[in-house]
Amino acid sequence: MNADHKLDAKGLACPMPIVRTKKAMANLQEGEILQITTTDKGSMADIPAWCKSTGNEYLSGSEDGNVQTHYVKRTERKKVAPAGDVKSISNEELEAKMKTGPVILLDVREPEEYAGGHIPGAHSVPLAQVEQYIAAIPASEPVYVLCKSGMRSQMACDNLMVNGRSNIIRVAPGMSEWNGPITSELLATAGMK
Repeated sequence: MNADHKLDAKGLACPMPIVRTKKAMANLQEGEILQITTTDKGSMADIPAWCKSTGNEYLSGSEDGNVQTHYVKRTERKKVAPAGDVKSISNEELEAKMKTGPVILLDVREPEEYAGGHIPGAHSVPLAQVEQYIAAIPASEPVYVLCKSGMRSQMACDNLMVNGRSNIIRVAPGMSEWNGPITSELLATAGMK
């Protein structure tokens, strides 16, 4: 596929491939195509989800060994979820809420990241699968959403809000700075409700 512009994001970890993509896309004209090359395995879910949340068109993605290549077409900006509608709390605020009773917590990182260590009781719902689990996510009680740095959790929250959920609370910065308890025990997502 031919690209009008290229972005080399190899060696960068989440959230930097998305941050760099966002910055590069801001300089493109409508209809131009950006080729993004990265070594962040999570980009296979993150970049398509970012495109969906921003209204840009995700054309294709492929993996060759440890390198992922994405093609994104700049489209007219669409506002998917009104800015500021997603409530956010800090890691420390989440930890305090967890001490007062159980909370519903969605970890939207990739399965490998989740398996490597997560907050006890957190349900693994990778960003690319959030829409598939909407029916299982409670609609009335608070649902806390986190990822590694806050970028994917913001995209997940935007997606949930667009799909009618107003009880979503983003946890930032997320696992990159989490100082509370961590477990590697896997928790099934099914039956979350």
